[in-house]
Amino acid sequence: MSHRGDPGTWAVPMELIKERLDLDGAMVLDIGSGAGGFSLAIAQEGGVVVSLDISLDAMRRVAVDGHVHPHLASAVSLPLREGSMDLVILNGVLEYTARGQGGIWTPRDIHLGVLEYVRRLLAPGGLFYLGIENRYYLKFILGSRDHYEMRWSNILPRWLSTFISRARGGEVRHWIYSHYELIHLLSEAGFNYPVFYTALPNYKAPEYLIPIGSMELIREASMRTHTRRLYQWVCHILAHSGWLYRKIGPDFVIVSGVS
Repeated sequence: MSHRGDPGTWAVPMELIKERLDLDGAMVLDIGSGAGGFSLAIAQEGGVVVSLDISLDAMRRVAVDGHVHPHLASAVSLPLREGSMDLVILNGVLEYTARGQGGIWTPRDIHLGVLEYVRRLLAPGGLFYLGIENRYYLKFILGSRDHYEMRWSNILPRWLSTFISRARGGEVRHWIYSHYELIHLLSEAGFNYPVFYTALPNYKAPEYLIPIGSMELIREASMRTHTRRLYQWVCHILAHSGWLYRKIGPDFVIVSGVS
């Protein structure tokens, strides 16, 4: 089993969620559930999970639990009643939702539509959980490949990365966002009070979720997480400046309640 398919991998996110929401009997939507560990972890706490993915194998993995209801579907193709969900999870998924959707709509237009859809699904008192990489994370500045397998596309102006990718025979549609851009995107979608956490070593298997302003805690945790010594020191050094860490630090986990 992939580590992401192990419910134990999600112990830290589960604690964060349980501080804010009683999961016993809660209706939960896990969009792009992938290996299924997050869905299964929630089901173990009594949540009733609608688990969406476009992979048949992923759906087979989560079907082992009677509290998980798998659906082979994309992010917004399953008709669900507005206000019907207590928790919606979008973990490492938002950036993929514009793939294959061109025309006049930019990836940001499509991402905003997905977030607005999520907002409508949430009941009063509900919770939204978003995991995503930082557009300007230092690893991308240093040349790590993005979701499109292209170097520096995240940090270039959007028009330039689009031009270059089209010249290569495709188009970058896997947009991710900076801290500042995410605040505005979420606000437009109706999430007015998002709380940002840094995910260490990453949002895919977080060992720590620390409020992004808690620099001392981030410095301590960064030296205990990354397997690469270089990334340990990168995060540790960045965490001496709150502004710099928000700008070029690692992945975000964002939670937002709904009134």
